[in-house]
Amino acid sequence: MNRLLIVFGGLLLASLGTATASADPRAESNSVWSIADRCAREAARLFPDYTPQGNAARENYRRACLRANNEPAPNGQASTTNN
Repeated sequence: MNRLLIVFGGLLLASLGTATASADPRAESNSVWSIADRCAREAARLFPDYTPQGNAARENYRRACLRANNEPAPNGQASTTNN
C-alpha cells in the first residue's frame, strides 16, 4: 500500500510540475518577440533603402508578416509622408 501511495504521489508531483512549466508566460512572450524580430529583420533585408518609399514598404511588409503569424499589428498601410 505504501509503495502504491508513493507511486501515485510521484505521478501527481510530476504532473503538477509539467502543468506549471507549460503555463509560463515568459515562454509566450519570448515567442512573440522572436516573431516580431524575425519579421523586422526580413523586412530590412528585402527593403534596405531608407527613402520614404522604402521605409513605407518595409513597414508594410513587417505588418503583413506579423498578421500572417497571428500577432498584433497596426491597422492599415504605412504612409510615405510624416503628417
